[in-house]
Amino acid sequence: MTVRHIISFVTVIVIGYFFLTGVNACAQNDCPPEEDAELVNFSTLSPVQSEMSDLKGWAKQDNGRWLSSRNRIPFTDDRTNKSPGAERKLGQDNIIVLQLRKVMIGNDQYNVLVKKYHDGEFEFPILRENWRSFKSLDFYVFKSGKLEEILPEEVPFNEEYAVNLNVYVRGTVRDYETKIEDDEIIKAIQSVDRGETVNDWNIVFAVFPIKNGEEEVVRFKLIKSFRKKYMASYYAAPQNWEKNFDMTFYETKFYHFKSFIRDAQEFILPVTDPNDPLANKDAYTNNFNWGVLKYQMGDYPTAIEYFDKALTENPNTQDFLIYSFRGNARSKMRLYGDAITDFDKALDFQPDDIMNYANWVKNYFNRGVARYSLYDLPGACKDWNKALELGFGPAHDYLLKYCQ
Repeated sequence: MTVRHIISFVTVIVIGYFFLTGVNACAQNDCPPEEDAELVNFSTLSPVQSEMSDLKGWAKQDNGRWLSSRNRIPFTDDRTNKSPGAERKLGQDNIIVLQLRKVMIGNDQYNVLVKKYHDGEFEFPILRENWRSFKSLDFYVFKSGKLEEILPEEVPFNEEYAVNLNVYVRGTVRDYETKIEDDEIIKAIQSVDRGETVNDWNIVFAVFPIKNGEEEVVRFKLIKSFRKKYMASYYAAPQNWEKNFDMTFYETKFYHFKSFIRDAQEFILPVTDPNDPLANKDAYTNNFNWGVLKYQMGDYPTAIEYFDKALTENPNTQDFLIYSFRGNARSKMRLYGDAITDFDKALDFQPDDIMNYANWVKNYFNRGVARYSLYDLPGACKDWNKALELGFGPAHDYLLKYCQ
């Protein structure tokens, strides 16, 4: 068991916690409707793994001074041009939130950078009349390994640099609140993957970490370009790094930026092709990691298959995490009896390491959720009470709501 396993388990449990405690709860008159009993289709796109929204946009004005605005890049004449037009309020650029998600393409791990922003259009563009506001998003799919380049382990403070993300596919979803954004992103990925369309676009991620005494901030910029080697090379070349920040950029606290990148990195797991026996020196760990990856993607049946393979390789393992993960996957598939068996097994292996102990305690809580879903309210309350005794605070709300 590695530290990355532990961290990944913590993060995934947080995601799974809301599902398990919300959808699975059912007792007396609080049952889900009959039609909800069917399993939903599994998405290949993960939930949001990290996000960043507290930004300051900067633009150099016509008079040479700099002007800032929250989550918006001002126009270069914002000090003098006070036009009230709705379109102008969008600025040169604006960001509601930046998100990082994850997707598997074949056996490779990719991240999806999602930029959500305020947008709009005129009903009569030529006359510039009847403006309609809405929200849109841009997305960029790139190899997960690029995150390490965006924020290296040793942060080069006070030095500009730029990373060519070599985007696999990019796209825009206009007025995303009226569409299912996951489906739009997956559809674009599949279209490129099948060779139906060709991606001609790319993006360069320019970064400038600054440390001034105790203050640490990061300036960054998303530079769109064509997917031509010479275009990306221009912006990513060291001699042009300073130019990337000479007119506009976004700025945020360093710890916000660091959390944005590092939180997404925790979902990246070292795996090799599961069908290549020569590459799998540790088949147990490899299958375990594949199970976690499939769990992250919401493909719970395949996740269970990999956990089963891992346990076949090492049936005597005392790693409680594999039973915890498989128990959660089975609960999400409403196989509550099997899930309880897994949680029982996980609880048999109490860890000595205090870092693992907090995760181990959550098995009591999750077993309580499974028992509640099987109408075993006394058993559920007993588990939630035990979880609370051992320090898992969220169990308190469940005791108050369901156990009085």
